[in-house]
Amino acid sequence: MQSKYWLILFAAFLFACKEETLEPLNEGGDAPQLVSDVKAVGFAGKVELTYALPKDPNLFYVKAEYEIRPGKKMEAIATYYNNTLTLEGFGDTTERTVKLYSVSRSEVKSAPVAVKVKPLQPPVKKTFASLHFDADFGGISVSFLNEDSANVVIGVLTKDSLGAVVPADMYYTSQKKGTFSARGFDAKPRWFGVYVRDRWTNLSDTSWKQLTPMHEQMLNKSLFRAMKLAGDANLHGNMQMSTLWNNVITGGSATLLSWLRTANGSGVPHMITFDLGVKAKLSRFQFIPRGAIDEQNLLYAAGDPRLFEIWGTNEPSADGSLTSWTKLSDCEVIKPSGLPIGTQSNDDILAAQAGREFKMPLDIPAVRYIRLRILQTWGNSDYMWMAEATLYGEIQ
Repeated sequence: MQSKYWLILFAAFLFACKEETLEPLNEGGDAPQLVSDVKAVGFAGKVELTYALPKDPNLFYVKAEYEIRPGKKMEAIATYYNNTLTLEGFGDTTERTVKLYSVSRSEVKSAPVAVKVKPLQPPVKKTFASLHFDADFGGISVSFLNEDSANVVIGVLTKDSLGAVVPADMYYTSQKKGTFSARGFDAKPRWFGVYVRDRWTNLSDTSWKQLTPMHEQMLNKSLFRAMKLAGDANLHGNMQMSTLWNNVITGGSATLLSWLRTANGSGVPHMITFDLGVKAKLSRFQFIPRGAIDEQNLLYAAGDPRLFEIWGTNEPSADGSLTSWTKLSDCEVIKPSGLPIGTQSNDDILAAQAGREFKMPLDIPAVRYIRLRILQTWGNSDYMWMAEATLYGEIQ
């Protein structure tokens, strides 16, 4: 009896499956009527089409077929709720023909409506035209404009000892303007090239220069010495300035060796000063924030620096003022995710662990003494903290 019961259930299951697969489908049928009154407007690397939709209940969507370059075919689709289509990915301003199709629910296409389109100069070429690069510490510095905020890649090439072209760096950006450096090269003449690429693999030309990178080295932290000038902030409790360069970044609140903190009430702005032990033309300042490894709730909060200045001199003012000092750099910490305080992404944490790095202008003087002037922390506190500071440059 039980076997018979299971046979009945199995038969019912098969019947249900059969019913599902036999559900009527919209196959074949007539093609929808054509779109009409098509207009095309060109933008940087793209074209926007507008059109009048047919009053045809059989219409499901409108499809455009086009080529962004010879042999590279693309499609764009808009449902029957819309009367616009944006065609992206054009790498030049060549006029070309786009074919528009009305498509039914059963995928029957109408005859094509052909329209001539002409995109404006694409971001790849506009950004390439703006590129400027020159020798920098350990490599080259590249500046660019990207007025369309397009997602582009700026590639850096070089030539090896045999003259073969090899990749040196790839910089991904959608910023309207910026500067980046490609480093890791000896202070010897070599060829560097830069180009721009987009996500459709449209490529610009490559601009080449023979340049000699400037010598760069990490400054010896064992030579650093604490200083306390008039007007400088006091440190919290029994903390020592040397914790800022002792290469210890873990241990959290359980140890005073892994981070430096100024005292409560230090004010905004406030300063700390130290001696590099050598005179150097600085190229970079890097710091790892407190909490990067083991107290990540302290990142982008409380005393974590957000805005600060770096000042330098060879003759500190006796009265502690900034009279004899030169501002070397304005620094702002950017939170990659843009999330509010108290919420952070994995990218935010990885950026902190990699270290906040600030490039120095090439025209700053060589200095021996450094002053950090804290303008704002992420928690708008009247104190600040840092785990580790590292400086790079060329000793004079």
